[in-house]
Amino acid sequence: MNRSWMVALAAMLPGLALAQPAPAGETLLHLSADGSVQAAPDQLVADLVAQNTSSSAADAQRRVNALIAQGMQAAHAVSGIDARAVGYQVSPADEKRTQWLAQQTLELRGADGPALLDLANRLQQLGFVTASLDWRLSPSLRRKAYAEATTAALKALQEQAASAAATLGLHVDHLKDVQLQPRMDGVLRPMMTMAARAGAPAPQATAAPEEVAAQVSAEVVLRP
Repeated sequence: MNRSWMVALAAMLPGLALAQPAPAGETLLHLSADGSVQAAPDQLVADLVAQNTSSSAADAQRRVNALIAQGMQAAHAVSGIDARAVGYQVSPADEKRTQWLAQQTLELRGADGPALLDLANRLQQLGFVTASLDWRLSPSLRRKAYAEATTAALKALQEQAASAAATLGLHVDHLKDVQLQPRMDGVLRPMMTMAARAGAPAPQATAAPEEVAAQVSAEVVLRP
């Protein structure tokens, strides 16, 4: 296919990008590299569910609302614990709609693990179900770790470029079209599902280092 036909095809298909040849004396090298860091989680997150089944949807809702109100009050009494109610849901519990299930999740977050675990245990005794409990990186710490992982990835890419240039008998002139993105396979860990009901042993959670990774790619311009 000659150049004129390629230009005509690009005009008919706007999403098609034509590869531009490198200027004389330049060699383009396409590289990508990964970088990662280990970060210690600094925030314990617990999801506790308030739920009730009743022949009346309104009655089930009232009971769930009352339990959530108790949970919020208990959480606000503990310094350093952030609490919010999320995920309100009311649905039939059987095909004939003779029973209704109402439920809502109380999400707790805090850096003081023992205090949050004690609160979660007390809420279990009130009737909450502990659905998940896990240590996670706070948003600010995750951003910091991602910045460090990106720096590591950029350094790795620079080393690759320098090594390739030396092998080819060239030198790195500059980088262009540098793209940064998180590498999701090492960012999130599954939460521990507890499903612990009232009367169950006090919940426990151990913080483990988490990998935060980044990937970079670029076009490297090489010259003699």
